[in-house]
Amino acid sequence: MKAKILIVDDHALLRKGVHSIISAHHPEWEVYEAENGIQSILKANDVKPDLILMDYHMPKLDGISAATAIHREYPAAKIIMVSMDVGEEEVGHMIDAGVMGIVHKESPEEELLKAISEVRDGQYYLKGKIGALANQYRMEMLEKKKKRVKSHDQLLSRRENDVLKLLVKGLSRNEIAEKFTLSKRTVEKHIANIYKKTNTHSVYSLIRFTLKNGVLGE
Repeated sequence: MKAKILIVDDHALLRKGVHSIISAHHPEWEVYEAENGIQSILKANDVKPDLILMDYHMPKLDGISAATAIHREYPAAKIIMVSMDVGEEEVGHMIDAGVMGIVHKESPEEELLKAISEVRDGQYYLKGKIGALANQYRMEMLEKKKKRVKSHDQLLSRRENDVLKLLVKGLSRNEIAEKFTLSKRTVEKHIANIYKKTNTHSVYSLIRFTLKNGVLGE
């Protein structure tokens, strides 16, 4: 199956080396190159790659910032970060940027190819110490999300939470009033309280609030 691969690294020799490895094993694939983060965003906009091998440390724009921008515009593009230094903080930043695989720059050819294969299939490639750090980070984020949900559940009254759920689903004030057998004026009051307590001013900003804080759960 054909694929578009984008290699991003400020070292030409490394780019060419990885390019050669991929082309040797998958001659049918289209392989592109970019030498820095800014160029990677422009290239991704042009070719819309299926997978990106992104260097972590680069001039002009680092790999995390570039990956974040690309993931935001093209979430279907899978990203593997290639780095020499990988600690707890770096892994957290990579996960937040939408990275699905992390490979050490000194990894053997076989590991790089395995990472590409697994990530292309939609799996995460986070092995050994990196995998442990990634799991630890995910658990910490899950715990923080639970605390945020609990906090915001306490922020709104039970009825306000009920109204919030229907409001972000697109129901009108009249439909919400009918659903709960309330007057439209009462619904308006609940909505005004929701906006005030969540510091939002429109349904759009309220939707963003619920997504960011996990208020609605599953």
